[in-house]
Amino acid sequence: MLTRDDILRHIPHQGASCLLDAATRWDETSLEATTRLHNVPANPYRVADHLPPITGIEMAMQAAALHGALTAHETRQGWLTSVRDVLIHCDRLDNPAWDSLTIIVTRKHQAHSGMIYDFTLTAPSAGLLLGGTGTVMLPTDKPS
Repeated sequence: MLTRDDILRHIPHQGASCLLDAATRWDETSLEATTRLHNVPANPYRVADHLPPITGIEMAMQAAALHGALTAHETRQGWLTSVRDVLIHCDRLDNPAWDSLTIIVTRKHQAHSGMIYDFTLTAPSAGLLLGGTGTVMLPTDKPS
């Protein structure tokens, strides 16, 4: 298990911008993370008085970044370039009934130029909150 401090050493998202509390398991193709930060009033991703469900994509892509850092044989910072097939099943992520959220990312494809991850965000009492697919592009070496 990785703690928040461990996570902060692996991903570029620092301070309050990091939305993950722990990584509970991972292997070569997937990672499971948890967060309780969705109910924190000072969450920097809040809009007005709530945390929009689209923030779940940011949570998932942070989990994908962590997975990439834990399983990569080299370190290159990537950029989220697209999300597809996103289905949202809630109107907000901050819900006191949801003590914690679970984020699962699964790498579907990996190449020198990037990765594609499927993701889900769930709450124990509500089931699936959102899911989709994100593409991360990595910088490539320029030809000499």
